[in-house]
Amino acid sequence: MKWLSLLLLCLTVSVRAEFVFDSLKKEVKAKPDESKVTCDFYFENKGSETVHIAEYKATCSCMDVQVNQNGKLAYAPGEKGIMRAIFDMDNFTGEVDKNVMVWMQGDAKDKPSIVLTVHVIIPVLVDIQPRTMRWSGAGPWEAQTMKIRMNHTEPIQIVRSSLNNPCYETELKTIEVGKEYELIIKPLMKPDVHPGMGVIHIETDCKIAKQKRQMAFVVVDQKTAVPQVGSAQLGPAPQGDAEKDKP
Repeated sequence: MKWLSLLLLCLTVSVRAEFVFDSLKKEVKAKPDESKVTCDFYFENKGSETVHIAEYKATCSCMDVQVNQNGKLAYAPGEKGIMRAIFDMDNFTGEVDKNVMVWMQGDAKDKPSIVLTVHVIIPVLVDIQPRTMRWSGAGPWEAQTMKIRMNHTEPIQIVRSSLNNPCYETELKTIEVGKEYELIIKPLMKPDVHPGMGVIHIETDCKIAKQKRQMAFVVVDQKTAVPQVGSAQLGPAPQGDAEKDKP
């Protein structure tokens, strides 16, 4: 049986070498008003035998994957095709990597032959730093400043800001109209009440609908996971009530 397993492994490696993509990683730059972007990966069977795609899927529900000719899976020698990744950006800004896994016939379920990566660059029109503000200890707590900068060709003004937890006080300062703002936040000491977690809603007059509303977070000694901001930031705030907006 050992020789059979070795033969199957060799056949899988051979198929992987013959089924060639033009690139395994591509970069897509989105426009500020786009809600979806597409990325095409071109492939070709450069071998002498027909090859079969057993399965393909994205690693995130925010991405749909399509193959040309209504999902054609078998490709004869010399035959070419396109695998298209369609990324829904509504809940993302900044830079983010999303993967597409491709299994060829004979691949193990946990070992796809090919992994394609789409690197998406999504404009950050309302840049909030830090997106999550933290305090620790028993208090009293010092005020901290959240900086909000607008990265657009047109001015973007903050229409209103609110925090859904009364154990915090906030003050919005305009540094430069349509360009730069500061939100000063301080947890309050209240008898028998812990500040815990809060959600900040920021509404702007941005003409791009999906960019109008933003969210940020505050937390004091909170053990529950709070969304983090890295190279891929949280995007515009979704519609819904305060309870649904909690991280």
